Amino acid sequence: MKFAGKVALVTAGGRGIGKAVATELALGGAALAINDVDGDRLAAAAEELRGAGAKVTTHVGSVTDEAFVTRMAEQAIAAHGKVDLLLNNAGGGPPATPWREFTETSIADFRAFLDLNFLSQVMVLKSLLPGMLERGYGKVVCVSSFSAVLGQEAGAPYASGKAALHGLVSSVSKEVARRGVTINAVVLGNPPHPSRTEARQAYLDKLSHFGRVGRLDEFGKAIAFLLSDDSSYISGAAIPIDGGIMVPRLNE
Repeated sequence: MKFAGKVALVTAGGRGIGKAVATELALGGAALAINDVDGDRLAAAAEELRGAGAKVTTHVGSVTDEAFVTRMAEQAIAAHGKVDLLLNNAGGGPPATPWREFTETSIADFRAFLDLNFLSQVMVLKSLLPGMLERGYGKVVCVSSFSAVLGQEAGAPYASGKAALHGLVSSVSKEVARRGVTINAVVLGNPPHPSRTEARQAYLDKLSHFGRVGRLDEFGKAIAFLLSDDSSYISGAAIPIDGGIMVPRLNE
């Protein structure tokens, strides 16, 4: 029960990585404030987490909306008394915003991707960090992607938004570590994804040292470690959880 007495806020927690991490935190004794844009998906996830014994509040809305982010933080603190742990997980492709090559990408497209993949995480962090600093304790993980490091064809806005997180994490970590707060990024590669084509999945599996897609529980456990006190001397890091994809093999 390494998270007993702790309260965690997880964005985009209705499925995938967010839900996997929330499950690990719940099993470890944490109380949870879970966010998602899909209310039905969020309600189903919350029911499962309550089944694991966790106290759970749900917060439906988009973390690209500053007013919603402020309200979510206030409601989470009102319900739980505090927030100790933050998984800044929201990201991906904005609805109705196409992925296309740079010369065909509009400035509006860039703004939409940056809003979802970078500024959303900035706003959530700003809403909770003051309370962590006041109490002298906090653990933050921001979710990035190997696209931030390797780049992505027809995905410059996404890769740019994720890359900006690395600057945020390394900068803020220097300001807060001596005040009891750690902040790290995880650089994800080849997690399960419902819209990935078979051909794309086969290509990623070939790049992976393991030759397979990562399991959600593998991502969940690794990220939960960074949100636990076991990672007390890790801060400002960008840690790959990618099956070795970013370390190329020299022999086929």
